[in-house]
Amino acid sequence: MSSLKKISDRIASVQATRQITSSMKMVAVSRLKKKHEAFLKTVPFADEINRVVRRLVRSVKMRQTENAGIRLPLFFEGNGKEQHYMVVVITSDEGLSGQASLQVVQKAKEVIDYLTEQNKDIQIFCYGTQGADILKRFYPQKEILVFKQKIAEKYDDYKHAEKFAYRVIRAFQQERFDVCLTVYNQFKSVVFQKPVVEQMVPAQIYLRENPWDFLSDKKERDYHKKDAFGEKKVTLKKSSFLTAIGGVEMLPSLDKVIFKTDMNSGKRLPYLYDYEPADLELLNQLLFPYLTAYIYRILLESQVSDNASRLMAMDNATRNAGDMLERLQKEYRRSRQSRITTDIAEVSGGQVQEAFV
Repeated sequence: MSSLKKISDRIASVQATRQITSSMKMVAVSRLKKKHEAFLKTVPFADEINRVVRRLVRSVKMRQTENAGIRLPLFFEGNGKEQHYMVVVITSDEGLSGQASLQVVQKAKEVIDYLTEQNKDIQIFCYGTQGADILKRFYPQKEILVFKQKIAEKYDDYKHAEKFAYRVIRAFQQERFDVCLTVYNQFKSVVFQKPVVEQMVPAQIYLRENPWDFLSDKKERDYHKKDAFGEKKVTLKKSSFLTAIGGVEMLPSLDKVIFKTDMNSGKRLPYLYDYEPADLELLNQLLFPYLTAYIYRILLESQVSDNASRLMAMDNATRNAGDMLERLQKEYRRSRQSRITTDIAEVSGGQVQEAFV
């Protein structure tokens, strides 16, 4: 096969590849827009139920100072044990998403290795086959439970989150684990997704601080934003619920103005709210919707991050295919011109020889 034929075949192959990656890029754009819109709709509800739970927990803890018999639900307080851990790793079933699944697995491996050093019993649950396939190579001796996201996509996402929350609560009540951690990609922007570790059980999401931040990011960045009245800028710590859109959970200034927080102790004054039914009963009733809202949010956020990473991967692949196509076309033109020049020289040389004969 001539060199021109080889180059021509490569050009056709690269053109087909660029067409495929370009089509996949457009599909990723469509999916990203749909999932991102759904994710943004979950943020206000998740943030509000987070505030309500925080107030109820604060109220119960304040009553504990007067009556030692009052106890928070075990889901919020914990069972007093920290030996059996469940690590939930959320990835995708589909490939071609760049480093999205790999960086989540790397963070999960960091968590598992840390817990192993602490002599903890670890169970691994993978929501998505990409993470499970990689983790099985790292931990062939461990049993890894796998759930395919494609099965969940056939049903309503929120209904699936409800089933997930019900199973988590039931497993905790049956003492199958003491602590449950989630590892997933937090959506920062289309070009950046950050793997984070959060504690789902005992519930820590309603707090402003994540006890596992030392594994997520050692250098926490603050956000500078105007307060709710648009007047002065305040510096706020990162919120696990709203960092994806650059927001915050509750402004400290509003805590003092609206909720009349005690300036010295930093605690809510006990006479501000009267709960009917009691705060402890309300907390038990809000447990299931609270956990469902959290699971629903992180599942959608993981899907947004996966589609964003796939979008960037397909965009880079399309650009690389275009650059390669341009180089091949130049090489083809040079080879073709060289071939033509050689043929002309051979014809001219033959004519000269005939003239001398």
